Amino acid sequence: MLALRTFWAGCKDYFEELFLNVFMNVLWCLIALPLPILLYGNFTAQYYVGAVILALLAPLPLAIANGGLLHLARRIADGRAVSMRNVWDSLWVNLRKRIVLHYVWAGVFYTCLFNMWFYSNTATMPIAFTILFFDLSILWLGYLAYLLPLSEIQPDAPLRVTMRNAAGLMFTIAGSSLIMIVIASLLFVASSLVIILHLLLFATLMTFWSTHLTDTAIAVVKDRQAQTASTTEDNDNRAPSGQIRPK
Repeated sequence: MLALRTFWAGCKDYFEELFLNVFMNVLWCLIALPLPILLYGNFTAQYYVGAVILALLAPLPLAIANGGLLHLARRIADGRAVSMRNVWDSLWVNLRKRIVLHYVWAGVFYTCLFNMWFYSNTATMPIAFTILFFDLSILWLGYLAYLLPLSEIQPDAPLRVTMRNAAGLMFTIAGSSLIMIVIASLLFVASSLVIILHLLLFATLMTFWSTHLTDTAIAVVKDRQAQTASTTEDNDNRAPSGQIRPK
């Protein structure tokens, strides 16, 4: 099972550089979480102007924090050495594309959340609309597991190409993607109930897992392309009667 095998590989990467990864996870929480927490607080308190301002600002620190984790995860997955110096440098690598990518992704995610909130608070609307946008938001979160690692592999590719390729990878191993979303959702709930898990490992472990899952999806695509090319070549070498043409 690809999802479970890559999850185990992500766990091994996490424990291989345990202290550095714990530090990175704490740093990620300090950078990425304050604005979303304030955003949630403002929205639930019905301070909608403040919520909109925070929603516009939130993707910026998230891009910095996610990018740092992804760059280090890429180095570890490739077998390269990592150090505390790499931690600081990793936060700023390819920052412009990271920021644009996070704002585009967040725009779609906010749209899903708004529609889910709107339909759930409108009595005349069928509950199916709320369920639909809830499912879309979870699927969009799962898409992030391919989008971010691929942006590290293709730093110079146009954003639309990266997003299209990430969607292709996600649906190439659709079964494993579904399993990943279910397990990641359960881990998120567990880490939300036991805060120390969120502080020490959740973001880093998910980053390692998504890195290995993306690499596996790329390998599957390349293998299928090689098989298709081989089949096409065999067909081209056959005469219409089915006999092999002499070379």
